[in-house]
Amino acid sequence: MLGAHAPPLDRRRSRPRQSLHRHGQPSLLRHLIAIGGIAAWFAASPLCAQKVDTVVIRNGDRIVGEIKSLDHGTLTYKTDDVGTLTIKWDKVHRIVSPRYFEVEDERGRRYYGALQSAAADQRMVVAVTSFIDTLDILRVVRIYPIGLGFWERVDGKLNLNLSFQRANKLRSVGLDFDAQHRTRVRLTELQSSTYFQTQEGAAQTSRNSVALSELRFLQARWLLTAAGQLEQNKELDLSLRGLVGAGGGRFLIQTNRIEVRTLAGLAFTNERFEGSSAVSNLEMLITGEGTYFKRDFPKTDIQTTFTLYPSLTDFGRIRSDLDASLTHEFIRDFNTGFTVFYTFDSRPTSATAARHDYGIALTLGWTF
Repeated sequence: MLGAHAPPLDRRRSRPRQSLHRHGQPSLLRHLIAIGGIAAWFAASPLCAQKVDTVVIRNGDRIVGEIKSLDHGTLTYKTDDVGTLTIKWDKVHRIVSPRYFEVEDERGRRYYGALQSAAADQRMVVAVTSFIDTLDILRVVRIYPIGLGFWERVDGKLNLNLSFQRANKLRSVGLDFDAQHRTRVRLTELQSSTYFQTQEGAAQTSRNSVALSELRFLQARWLLTAAGQLEQNKELDLSLRGLVGAGGGRFLIQTNRIEVRTLAGLAFTNERFEGSSAVSNLEMLITGEGTYFKRDFPKTDIQTTFTLYPSLTDFGRIRSDLDASLTHEFIRDFNTGFTVFYTFDSRPTSATAARHDYGIALTLGWTF
């Protein structure tokens, strides 16, 4: 967290203390031992087909099932009797599994191993061969089983917004899609958005974009990123803009309620406005993203992303994009809310193009 340091984690080993960490990170020896343990687990494949995990929650209930994941403060847990449950992470007192997992804490440190019983509530033990780490449950932000298939690692959402006004015969439709695939060290995200509007006595307008990005997770919450994007906006007379960029950044805050990250790098763009020829630019890329998620009913997500593009080849030109959304879940996997966007270009290539575009839309969404 900003301006705060997590208390040191209890660390117990079954052998005399050795110099196994350098600058707080596991040594090569520890990684090799962990990999060997993981390979041994894959050899014991019958465990994969059984629900052998145990969760004890605050009221003392003991639930046997299968840990699917922990993310955004919610443990997804599959059972035979009542199907798939979502359990608030701060309600979990104990968690045990003989299977192997990747566990990440608030400070971005990762641990690999089976989950063993701890000596006290709201503690968890991650163990592989001779190494044992005891963690504070409330400081753990992610848990993923090692060996998940491709589709089991995919999450996403689909939002639809429709508008109709009889008085001026205004009709609009918008569709937003977002899918994420996460592995041990990467997050790949595909985003697309389309909006179309017609109105009596006015020209049709549309706005479309598709973007593919990848984050690579490094130690201590550091990140590398690469992205590509195609964009069209009739309101700004933008026929097509292509962008490829790369850079790095860091999670500034990472808890079970809040994530804040910042990224910086370079982006190459090629854009064509109506009535103008294509122009290429080299721009700086500065992004800040904040997310708040509440898992009490109604489940709530608030997300804001602000991106700034100061041009290096057209000095003085600055572009910016702001996107914000608020969603509430009203039944399982379905939500309602609104989205806001604002786009600014201080010096469009086309003399007739608008410098601003903004809008707000009510949405009905589905998460998967």
